[in-house]
Amino acid sequence: MTKPKVQICEVKLGSEWRSVSLTEAATEHVMAVKRCPACHGRVMILGAYNWPSVRRTMSHRKSHSGCPLKPDTYTGTPSLHPQALT
Repeated sequence: MTKPKVQICEVKLGSEWRSVSLTEAATEHVMAVKRCPACHGRVMILGAYNWPSVRRTMSHRKSHSGCPLKPDTYTGTPSLHPQALT
């Protein structure tokens, strides 16, 4: 059986962006600004709780059809989010 792929997002720490797991973003960097590593749009971390585990997911705050990490809305052409965080 293969291990599930660790999902990541980027958090702003000081003046730089750092890639972290969704669990780390949700627990250790709760108040930090978070962005998608693919399109740089602002994201939030959601959790589904099923004792004893938590399944984390990343959700874009504003939908964007150019993000390859959102297969349900992706149009096939990757692009930065219109409100990309730098």
